[in-house]
Amino acid sequence: MTKSGVLPIAIGALLSLIAGYVVLQVVVASIEFTWITVPEELGPAPWYVLLVLLVAAVAVFLIRKYVGDTGHSPLGGIKVHPLTPREYLAAILAIFASLVGGAVLGPEVALVSTGAVIGGLVAKAFKVSDPKKVVSASAGGAILALFVNPVLSGSISLNGAPKSVEVEQLLWAVGVALIAALLTALARFGAIRFTAFTGERPHLPALVITALIIGVLAIVLNVWTDLSYAYIATSSEELLTELPTLTSVGAVIGIVVMKTIAYSLSMGSGFRGGPFFPIMFIGAATGLLFSLTIPSGPQVAAAVAVGLIASVIATAPMKWPVAIALGIVLGYLMGGWALIPAAVIGAIVARAVPRFGERSQAVIPS
Repeated sequence: MTKSGVLPIAIGALLSLIAGYVVLQVVVASIEFTWITVPEELGPAPWYVLLVLLVAAVAVFLIRKYVGDTGHSPLGGIKVHPLTPREYLAAILAIFASLVGGAVLGPEVALVSTGAVIGGLVAKAFKVSDPKKVVSASAGGAILALFVNPVLSGSISLNGAPKSVEVEQLLWAVGVALIAALLTALARFGAIRFTAFTGERPHLPALVITALIIGVLAIVLNVWTDLSYAYIATSSEELLTELPTLTSVGAVIGIVVMKTIAYSLSMGSGFRGGPFFPIMFIGAATGLLFSLTIPSGPQVAAAVAVGLIASVIATAPMKWPVAIALGIVLGYLMGGWALIPAAVIGAIVARAVPRFGERSQAVIPS
């Protein structure tokens, strides 16, 4: 590649990293204000939960119908393609309304979309004949913003991670990963069936029904356990470090079951966002449930990490070397060298479980 070709790729990636970080901070702060700060000020407020979700449902419908329907279903994973500023506006508005409104989807697509529009503009400014590489590099730069805070602060690391490799933890990793992968497949199955009913166009009844169900589930968990509404609504990644401190088996079962339902409906109803962060939380909760319910079972940190890793790999269409490499990296970041063997076993098991739909691309019925 010529120097002139490298320059726009580098500029696009750098600008996208900066812009992606800004977008992420705005989204995270908005979600925290809407789902943590305000509910704490209000106290128990079921009406507030339902109102926010219903407003989000209507907003997403109006944005997709009248501003532009340029995003794609969360079932499609992360798709990178050039976006014009107008297309980006429609996509980011629908994503922002969905995420802040409590849909159980993640911010990763917001970052990829931001990188895609920046990459397209940079490619145009440099008169690049084939903008695909610039757009792809820019999308990659934007997605790196997800790792800036966790890596710098160490917040992705779990307390209580094993200090040395323990053989029994490797055996438990198989069971944790298998259940996490099967839950992921079940959520995708439900979402695909729902999409078959709603179609790919904006569908107000489906959005409203989903909003009501998410709201009711969040309210039920809060009344039952006094846990934050955000354990069901939103992607909940900000609660990942708090999750392992839960000791109530009933509460964790409620989180796993209710959030899986809310996640499946969010993917299939027409909300916009990414599929990875919520399933990471569900996978982590699955691991925690294993640790709490099985006598002499896996350590909490190890089980949570394996469940998280397995759920991500069961969601993403990736080749074997990539899955194993991801297991190594996430295992190390979450628990150090001693957690890598269990993480790799979890990655291998999750990759071996057949993904619902083709591994190369999610099947979205028309």
